[in-house]
Amino acid sequence: MNDLHLHIISFDIPYPANYGGVIDVYHRIRMLSGAGVKIHLHCFEYGRSHSDELRAMCFSVNYYKRDTSVRNLFRRTPYIVCSRHSNELIGNLLLDDYPILIEGVHCCDILNDSRFADRNTIVRIHNIEHEYYRLLADQERNPLRRLYLKSEARKLRNFEKILAKAKHLITLNQKENDYLNAKFGNATLIPPFHEFDEICSLQGKGSYILYHANLSVPENSSAAKWLTTNVFSKIDIPVKIAGLKPPKELKILISRYKNIELLENLSDNDMRVLIQNAHIIIMYTQQTTGLKLKLLHSLFSGRFCLVNNNMVDGSGLAQVCHIADSPNEFLDKIAELRTKSFTNHETERRNMIINNLYSNYLNRDKVIKIIES
Repeated sequence: MNDLHLHIISFDIPYPANYGGVIDVYHRIRMLSGAGVKIHLHCFEYGRSHSDELRAMCFSVNYYKRDTSVRNLFRRTPYIVCSRHSNELIGNLLLDDYPILIEGVHCCDILNDSRFADRNTIVRIHNIEHEYYRLLADQERNPLRRLYLKSEARKLRNFEKILAKAKHLITLNQKENDYLNAKFGNATLIPPFHEFDEICSLQGKGSYILYHANLSVPENSSAAKWLTTNVFSKIDIPVKIAGLKPPKELKILISRYKNIELLENLSDNDMRVLIQNAHIIIMYTQQTTGLKLKLLHSLFSGRFCLVNNNMVDGSGLAQVCHIADSPNEFLDKIAELRTKSFTNHETERRNMIINNLYSNYLNRDKVIKIIES
């Protein structure tokens, strides 16, 4: 790999790897760098600090200010795209002819530039973004915020045709792979990268139920409210809800119930311990877009995972989870699982099924093959 160079354009600074999208970006960088790929990382910054960790892994790291000015809301190009336009980035990419891995539709502005028409451009699809934004709009209560999300969803639907200009698309799950191949014919399924090389779930029983997520994301705080109201408030088992920046209304709701504890802004290590020691990890989503990396984290390091069908849609992971959709189904499954011990048999079964799809090493080799093509 001594002569294999790769540009990666990231929508955010991918360290610390403490929320969905950047987890995939960071661990892909880690795996490719470990295989000898010389990575030229380009990050858009808007709140996260520059990283010595990334500098140690990459051949070079460049940062570009994201233009979050209000005027970008009124452009035809989606806000998440035009706010990441950078002439400096384009200039740096044109200094050589190395392949370019673009993280998300967010960073696809360069595909409109004819100077990249002959480059090996690869887009990592993190969501079918127009579907994701439409679903966010459906959940949003603030009328101005809902108007923005609906507008962005329309713009993203129109912008999606830009993906035809990429040489390769890399998707997260089978459903999105089928959708993009039907439209563009250039998609390959490579599931997300993560921090685990093997299953490290503890055997035996835990003493609490856990829901964990980035609670500043409306989708996740909405799920936490639904679970609190319909499930957690109706059981006598201790429940821990953990995540970043929970909104005030969620804090007020949780405070009403003695069996539910809110844990805010934990360190990565504290979160790992919390996941490992839980008896049941519950995950619920109203959206089927992307793949929820907290599901992978929970399966690699937690005990029983109780999820709804949307959480595992297109992931191939339903057979290693327990499934419930209605409040009564969740309550019945909790009653069933609370007395069970997590055994070595469960661990072996997970290893066999998960590592066929989600091995970092196998997926690293697939990415390298695309880079070299």
